[in-house]
Amino acid sequence: MPAPAPAPSPPTPSTPPGHRLAHPQAANDLLMYRLNRLLAVAGSLVVRLCEGGYGITRREWGLLMMLAQHPGMPPAELAQRLGLDRARTSRAITSLLAKKLITRNAMPGDRRQAVLSLTPAGQTVHDGLFPQVKALNQDLLAGLSAEAVAGLDQALADMQQRAEALVATRTDVPRTYRLRGGRHVD
Repeated sequence: MPAPAPAPSPPTPSTPPGHRLAHPQAANDLLMYRLNRLLAVAGSLVVRLCEGGYGITRREWGLLMMLAQHPGMPPAELAQRLGLDRARTSRAITSLLAKKLITRNAMPGDRRQAVLSLTPAGQTVHDGLFPQVKALNQDLLAGLSAEAVAGLDQALADMQQRAEALVATRTDVPRTYRLRGGRHVD
């Protein structure tokens, strides 16, 4: 497990809450860095549950959760909803098929297209793991007031919408082809 990041310093009377996020001076002040650190620490518990308890990866868990909510989803839509590239999604699908946790069937009306669904074993994994992951999320939020949780929920929704808009409009940011080692693509 990576060494813990230095704790951010609490706001002082001369530094109002949120100032560090709005005016970052160091890595620990950057929103995406802090979110990544949170995911690395709290997410490690989910990884341990998935891999140690159920023999699946966190990515495979994401696919199982999505298919539990939306059975009969095509692989391309699954990748899009999870924010994964098709290659990673395909590898996770192949693994879940081998573990007999999902099925792949021809789409009704278009046999060239496939749809994915949970098998009974996949549903059992989902039903066993989801309450544990839910409890971890609730434990993480337990230190916040109801108002702070509501504010966080709204802030996350707003930031997700803003991030999607930035990705769509920031054509000045170079694109890369990660399968080729991150080289620039025109």
